Amino acid sequence: MSSLPPIVTPIVTIDIGNSRMKFGWFDPSHDGAASGLPMPTESFAMALPEDLIEDWGLLSEWWEENVPTGTPLVVGSVNRSGTKRLREFAEERDWGPWRELTQGDLPIANLTDEPNHVGIDRLAAAVAANAIRRPGRPAIVIDFGTAITVDLVNGDGAFEGGAILPGLALAAKALGDRTDALPTLSGRFDGKSPPSVGKSTTAAIESGLYWGAVGSARELIARHTDRLAASPQVLVTGSTSPDLARLFSSPDRSVRYVPHLVLAGLALAARPTGEPRW
Repeated sequence: MSSLPPIVTPIVTIDIGNSRMKFGWFDPSHDGAASGLPMPTESFAMALPEDLIEDWGLLSEWWEENVPTGTPLVVGSVNRSGTKRLREFAEERDWGPWRELTQGDLPIANLTDEPNHVGIDRLAAAVAANAIRRPGRPAIVIDFGTAITVDLVNGDGAFEGGAILPGLALAAKALGDRTDALPTLSGRFDGKSPPSVGKSTTAAIESGLYWGAVGSARELIARHTDRLAASPQVLVTGSTSPDLARLFSSPDRSVRYVPHLVLAGLALAARPTGEPRW
């Protein structure tokens, strides 16, 4: 485990993605000491980019019920329009001081060719992985969101890079939009493994997307592992059901589902020296 300091004051971290925003309120009295990783005491998620009045109203209700006045907001975003809309919303309600993290704020070495172009969510998840992986052992972090990312953190705790592919919902939309007769699947995947042989067009699409994503992730785990001297820990996070994590297990590696990995990484990154930076 890394020596990153614990969360010492209440904080809200916000992960603004391309299709959803996720919020986590971290209470120091529930700092996840047993697991080595802070977990939000309360969390909330809403869809983007739709500007749904109902969703914004639910967010406001959640905030008023759970978040003390003046609590700092720490933001990691890959969506500029969503960030602008949320900041305006937060400032109208005087929620608390706002800080948007950049790649350079995260306490992790970035070994990619274009470090400033790596998504803040990928780096935040890697920061959280460093807090819970075994010393000297690499980690592969799989995040199932709008995109699926399969990233490698080496044994020294540095972010090596990884692979990005379309998420299940995004792939379903592309298939529906770019074909004449195939339907667009509107529901969210619940993580239950569908039969590989679909008995209808819809079922066949569900099978192809689901098992295609699983197969891609398995192959990427294998290719990442080929370059390592030690077997990696595999950490799975994201909006897709934790049932997916069991599909990546094998006798030579451990696999763990970790909810809110990105939110936890943002919380850790906000205080790399153990002191608030406002």
